[in-house]
Amino acid sequence: MSVLTQEQLRLYEEQGYLLVSGLIPPEVAEQGEAALWKALGAKPDDPATWAGLPFSGGYSAPELTACFTPEFRAAAAQLAQEDVATFRPPERVFTINVFPQEGEWQPHGPHIDHAIKEHGHKTFPRPFRVASIVYLNDILPHGAGTMVWPGSHRKIEALGKSDPARYEMMWVLNSGIAQLDIGEPVEILGQRGDVLFYHYLCAHSGSKNVTARPRLALATKW
Repeated sequence: MSVLTQEQLRLYEEQGYLLVSGLIPPEVAEQGEAALWKALGAKPDDPATWAGLPFSGGYSAPELTACFTPEFRAAAAQLAQEDVATFRPPERVFTINVFPQEGEWQPHGPHIDHAIKEHGHKTFPRPFRVASIVYLNDILPHGAGTMVWPGSHRKIEALGKSDPARYEMMWVLNSGIAQLDIGEPVEILGQRGDVLFYHYLCAHSGSKNVTARPRLALATKW
């Protein structure tokens, strides 16, 4: 199943990330958001119930796993250039939620995933094929949108290949990002049901949420 156009594939190859709409039907994404609020034990219209809620967690509600539609998985397979049969929906979904915070908006510093020293992930071959973030509600400007650095995956890959022995481990390569000029980040303002895919070497980060609306999202890697 091919769900992405050649232009979308080109953009992903060039930029290292791709925001895609239409992979998750509106009603499925809406039911997923409702299920997450229920799992959190909170109400979307009552900020008093948001206090102390976790930033991340794992949930197995069927409404959340239903977000991993065949079209979603087919798109992930296309970007990874792998067999779609190996892209199975997760049995347990990992969430990353950012609730409103006080102070000025700011993005966090760039990083690549799987770069925790204790986890021991190597740079080559890739430790995962493609990463994805599913947005369960609309993201406002400065509302904890994902920050991405366009084209950074190519510069980071070049750094890794410049000294394979030195940058054998992902955590070492991650620490080397500071020496690169990766340009300025872009704030991804996903809407409910949109999926952000990114390359395993794409520099990205979270950002502060200074709006009145929480940001609810699912994060999965294959």
